[in-house]
Amino acid sequence: MIDTTYINSLEIENFIWDWNGTLLDDVEVNIRTVNDMLLKRGLSQLDMATYKEQFCFPVKTFQSLVGFDFEKEPFEEVAIEYHSTYKQYENEIKLNEDALFVIDMLYVQGANQYILSAAMQEVLITMLEDFNIADKFNGIYGVSDIHAAGKIERGNQLMKENALDPKKTLIIGDTLHDAEVAEALGINYLLYSGGHNSYELLSKNAKVIGSLRELVSFG
Repeated sequence: MIDTTYINSLEIENFIWDWNGTLLDDVEVNIRTVNDMLLKRGLSQLDMATYKEQFCFPVKTFQSLVGFDFEKEPFEEVAIEYHSTYKQYENEIKLNEDALFVIDMLYVQGANQYILSAAMQEVLITMLEDFNIADKFNGIYGVSDIHAAGKIERGNQLMKENALDPKKTLIIGDTLHDAEVAEALGINYLLYSGGHNSYELLSKNAKVIGSLRELVSFG
């Protein structure tokens, strides 16, 4: 059992991590990607604060909010452009501060850890292998299409395939959508304010941590 007040109070045995924005520090790269695309269309650029207030799932909704017009261009083409633009910056992306520390600590103490992400499955596995952390996880659950749909369905699959007890399972994510996923799955969650949504948004109805290290000392 993890020796922390909050985690012990829930008797958590299973930790389900979001990837982008939670373990992976890709917020600035994502903003740069979106701004590159907005600039091509003559649309207003996003600053960090605006981005964190508007980012949401499904990604089509977010893109509409920031100015993309899907009556003029198909969402499918925008999605392809987004992923190709993002890929140009991939070599700049690092793990979030304390990500390795917390993952390693949970691993050494025998916790079950999983990844549940809206990232493409094959891309997700490649990145985890590149960071040399794939072996720290009992299961890796990405999505099968570039439209970032189906995270709740993948979460249900994760829970069933691994026979996880919802009461002993915790999702750690960085967006309101992670809270929605956790609620749909009937499991506990903590939200990390260093990712794609602001502290102000996340803290309205959820417990929030400002650093991943707080996961092991949250009370």
